Amino acid sequence: MTKLPFGKAFRQEFGLEPEYVPINHGSYGLYPNSIKELYYKYQDEAEKHPDRWNRFERHHLIRESRESLAQLIKCDTDDVVFVQNASQASNTILRSFPFKEGDKILYYRTIYVTLDKTLDFLRDHYKVQPICIDLHYPLEDSEVIELTKEKIKQEHAKEGEPKIRMAIIDVLSSLPAARLPYEALTKVVQEHGILAMLDGAHAVGQVELNMKELDPDFLFSNCHKWLYTPRGCAFLYVPKRNQGVVHPTTIAAPYQFHDDPADYSSFLSEFAPPTIDASPYICVKAAIEYRKSIGGEAAINAYCHDIAVKGGELVAKKLGTSVMENSTKTLTANMVNIELPHFKTSKSDSEVQAFFMKNSIYEHHTVFPVYKNNNKWWVRLCGQIYVDLDDFDYAADALTALINEISED
Repeated sequence: MTKLPFGKAFRQEFGLEPEYVPINHGSYGLYPNSIKELYYKYQDEAEKHPDRWNRFERHHLIRESRESLAQLIKCDTDDVVFVQNASQASNTILRSFPFKEGDKILYYRTIYVTLDKTLDFLRDHYKVQPICIDLHYPLEDSEVIELTKEKIKQEHAKEGEPKIRMAIIDVLSSLPAARLPYEALTKVVQEHGILAMLDGAHAVGQVELNMKELDPDFLFSNCHKWLYTPRGCAFLYVPKRNQGVVHPTTIAAPYQFHDDPADYSSFLSEFAPPTIDASPYICVKAAIEYRKSIGGEAAINAYCHDIAVKGGELVAKKLGTSVMENSTKTLTANMVNIELPHFKTSKSDSEVQAFFMKNSIYEHHTVFPVYKNNNKWWVRLCGQIYVDLDDFDYAADALTALINEISED
């Protein structure tokens, strides 16, 4: 059988509308038709005999997916469990961790909005202190590292105040879509006695993860964004040294309190899926095998990165603007940020975002997440195995049309 080339022809592997230009993979992800068939099969199995399925038959299938995932991210199988999305994972960690009043949590201004609101909740209810580092892109990795070191130094020099207890580090931020030097940042914070919680919402399936080398205190990632699994599916990685302090957001019968953070005796039982559709979790193994069958992680991400870089350059050239990148080319993984031409409008920022989102979908059959960085408007576009440069060319023309439509010059 002839191997299908990456690019527009690969869309036949997915269930997309023919007129849709899928250049925003990062928001919700997508999974191939073969995984969809398997997904529906498991849902059907669950309905044939709900007791048999939920009490017995699904558990070994979930275990097999955890084993496959553990091999992919290079960790012990019993250090990774499934949750429904990254927001649930972050809340699981932050709302079960035994913070004390006054504890400080370090984070970056580019944090995802849900996590930002979770920090507000912790501040309001438990009196923790969120400590922010501003990032004004484009930045070199060395600048991000130095800003982090300086902020830690400043906070730890304050007499009579608690030191930073935990740091939240993006592997890849969402808007802007920027790869952080997360490996180095993890080491920096841990060397200062700070727990490293890594937000890898966009990580698995986009960057190589090696838990044995990285050794974070916590890491989570959506599988449904870049790994080709059904929604919602994410994993939570917790090494055994911290499993005793992490409990699900919904407390159930297996709950146990542990004085010792390294007491992992109830971790797996507490995170056994409740009465939900666990079919997305079971599909993880098949999704990983599918990716191997079409070339493997390296080949997939080489194409996605290359098309994002070339596509971003094409769009920027047509718009007369620039791509967000640093001199060492470390910011862009499979998502690219392009500056929009200046336009004058009386709309609020939220109205501008809503305008581009709704009109790109209903007028142009694509999707444009726009956002502000350094008081300029940018758009995030995504590379994927089913897009090619023609799609980016189309995006540039659609963006131009929308800018002309919203502009009040």
